[in-house]
Amino acid sequence: MKKVFVFKTSVRTSKQIRFASSILAAIDSVLRVDFDPEDCDRIVRIESNKEIATKVINLFKANGLNCEELV
Repeated sequence: MKKVFVFKTSVRTSKQIRFASSILAAIDSVLRVDFDPEDCDRIVRIESNKEIATKVINLFKANGLNCEELV
């Protein structure tokens, strides 16, 4: 079953979006990614068919980016 996960991030620039996208591409179950750097929380929406929240947060933090799931 597909689920959309929404995260507050520190991703601001197009360079950071490309970098974060490459990090997320390493997660097999990620089906779609949508960044909104104009949003006050710099939202990223990730569609997946598995639970990925903890993995995403850990990958972002390991690569120097802040990330927090919005519930």
